[in-house]
Amino acid sequence: AQVEQQGSARNHHETLRRKNGSLIHVLLNIFAVRDVEGRVVQLRGLMLDITDLKNYQAELQRERDFSGKILNNTQSLILVADTAGLISYANRRWYEAGGYGRDQLVGQPLTKLIASSRRTAMQEALRATLAGQQVDNLELPVMRADGRTGQFSVNLSPMRDEQDQVTSIVVVMSDITDAALIQAKLVHTEKMAAVGQLVSGVAHEVNNPLTAILGFADLLMDNPELPDWARKDLRVILQEATRTKQIVQNLLSFARQMPPQRQSLEINGILIRTIQLRSYDFASHGIEVAENFADHLSPVIGDSHQLQQVFLNILNNAYDAVRGTGRPARILVRSKQVGGSIEVSFRDNGGGIAHPERIFDPFFTTKEVGKGTGLGLSICYGIVREHGGEISCHNNEDGIGATFLVRLPAAGEQVTLPSSRGALPA
Repeated sequence: AQVEQQGSARNHHETLRRKNGSLIHVLLNIFAVRDVEGRVVQLRGLMLDITDLKNYQAELQRERDFSGKILNNTQSLILVADTAGLISYANRRWYEAGGYGRDQLVGQPLTKLIASSRRTAMQEALRATLAGQQVDNLELPVMRADGRTGQFSVNLSPMRDEQDQVTSIVVVMSDITDAALIQAKLVHTEKMAAVGQLVSGVAHEVNNPLTAILGFADLLMDNPELPDWARKDLRVILQEATRTKQIVQNLLSFARQMPPQRQSLEINGILIRTIQLRSYDFASHGIEVAENFADHLSPVIGDSHQLQQVFLNILNNAYDAVRGTGRPARILVRSKQVGGSIEVSFRDNGGGIAHPERIFDPFFTTKEVGKGTGLGLSICYGIVREHGGEISCHNNEDGIGATFLVRLPAAGEQVTLPSSRGALPA
């Protein structure tokens, strides 16, 4: 019909069957021969066998489908970037694990996915790959769409054309957040053990002369011939030496590496001992620490050393937050009972927290590079959860500073332990 109407048919594909039953793919080019009255009297044409081409195309499509299934079902996150470092392809795993939409990835700079502290390392890796080098096992913090950070092992491979020129870069990322967290916690534990040994040694050395000072001061106080002015000064010596001895005892208690022990605890006592550990630093830098502890709190069941670690970490962060703000520094520590829970809050008047929703993420830190591991509050989160409690933080309503809240079940209350959060909070 097409030949009769238009006079020809060009590159028309047909599938024919051979005598033996096999299929043959052909391209037909046909034109009509007409008589003087314009009637078609003859059809002439050429038939080109393209069976091999069709079979090759089918095989190529099968390979593409096979490769696509591998790319989209692997647990690795795979990207392809052009020579300008812009993303041209992302496999399905990227959209699922990273939480990105297609428009958030394709066409965007690859370095945008890397946390700012390590983007220079990614840029150097891209330059090396564009020069034809393979880059393997580069550990980088990668940003998810919701702002959370995970640790990934990154491999970059150059893709070349027939002239051996690099035309694109294949980036394969493997999530090693859990392994990195375990390793970092192990290093942190070993470091704390070393610090504990050092503190214990120093504390014992300080404790010996303190004992002598207290002993001789007590003997002098019993001397009836001691003048009143000397007795007054001696009371100050006794008072300060006793306070120092208590601080030393707190240091010794905190430095001991003991297995977790669950027992009935009085929260206010733990808070007092924790504040005493930093009392000199706070006083010497003009930081006021106000205490508002409720009386007759129910005890909690837990490990005193672990809870002291939580409170000390929060107090240390508050100490860092209130310094250098240009206003009188103040930290308010409160305890109270709310139903079947004991609540402890730490409110400061510092600069607030830029990303409070991420503050408990492993490796997330608001401190300068080299001044924080990003593990302290993550470890605190785990300790509080193991005690059946909750820990949270928020910026204060008046826009000045932040508040950390630790909620622990009172002894005798039914505790349902929350499920593990895993490497990253949901």
